[in-house]
Amino acid sequence: MHFSVHREDLNSVVQVVQKAVSLRNPMPILSCLHMESTSGTLTVTATDLEFGIRCTIPVNTVIEGSAALPAKYMANFINRLPEVELNVQCDISTNTTVFSYGDSEVVLHGYPAEEFPPFPALPEKQALKINQRIFKKMLKQVLFAVATEEHRPVFTGVNIRIDTGGTISMVATDTRRLAVCEEKLETAPENFINIIVPGKTLNELYKLIDAVDDTFDLYLTDNKIFFAFENICLMSRLIAGQYPDYRIVIPNEYVCEVRAPVSALLDAAERASLLVNNRRNVFNINFQPGNLLIYFYTETGRIREEITADFSGDQLDVGFNVRFFIDLLRSLDTSEVIIKLSGSENPALFKPIDDDNYFAILVPAVP
Repeated sequence: MHFSVHREDLNSVVQVVQKAVSLRNPMPILSCLHMESTSGTLTVTATDLEFGIRCTIPVNTVIEGSAALPAKYMANFINRLPEVELNVQCDISTNTTVFSYGDSEVVLHGYPAEEFPPFPALPEKQALKINQRIFKKMLKQVLFAVATEEHRPVFTGVNIRIDTGGTISMVATDTRRLAVCEEKLETAPENFINIIVPGKTLNELYKLIDAVDDTFDLYLTDNKIFFAFENICLMSRLIAGQYPDYRIVIPNEYVCEVRAPVSALLDAAERASLLVNNRRNVFNINFQPGNLLIYFYTETGRIREEITADFSGDQLDVGFNVRFFIDLLRSLDTSEVIIKLSGSENPALFKPIDDDNYFAILVPAVP
């Protein structure tokens, strides 16, 4: 393999693709980036067999071929190179690749390229076109609620449903917080879609999607999902299992409702997080007529802040995990939030003032 490419172009794809490299897999080949140059195109691929990214860029191909190189070393050194034209040559007899620029060169030892697992082919059936702006907005609204512990795998993913009328919904929960959103797509699938997509996959997708009205292609097989852009494709295995009915945790009635500015609440919570050092990261909010009183006392210090808010109902004192509270507020793309409570120990509902298609639930931290 022999090609030339500008350092900036190669670095842009390497930094994206290396996010799919396996960190704990016992197979050394999965710690590599696979590069293949054919007919003026370079394809860079990484996978841990559960999640994969493939990206293509134009290059000047001299000799077609492929190489598998350690992702960590390749990503680090290319990121630190000057803005130069790189000449890349691979010797398949020794599995070494030379990156030369000016009077300098870097040699990386790799693995036989043929040992790298092939990237799954896109299904032949028609793709569903998804608006990037809508999908990115929805991911922002739910990803904070995805579980990181894997004792119940379904909670480490987002439940995505798309009906034949084009309505798409996303649900995520770690059992202590819940986020639900719904939007309308311009296209619709032939059959109802009900899948669970790993949070890791969607976090990487969120970074790649632009908040514009362009579209990407979504493909599904029985156990995989593909997100295909002009020069990037993400592949992920779906999470098997049945997502639980989230509606059972939503209170049927409320005894207290407030309307408060998001920025003031977020600023106060972030200040509180600097001092909260108890084991559960809990701070308190007293919901009372005219304002919200944020307070807590620890050995480190104490905080007491009042935020003006519209109030109706019973006065309540509720403890929240401050980190969860901040994450939820950051998911809101609105100036004001409505908070509804049915008791100091019951789930609290958060809803943007100007968006009826989204709400989140936060379970109080019970003493």
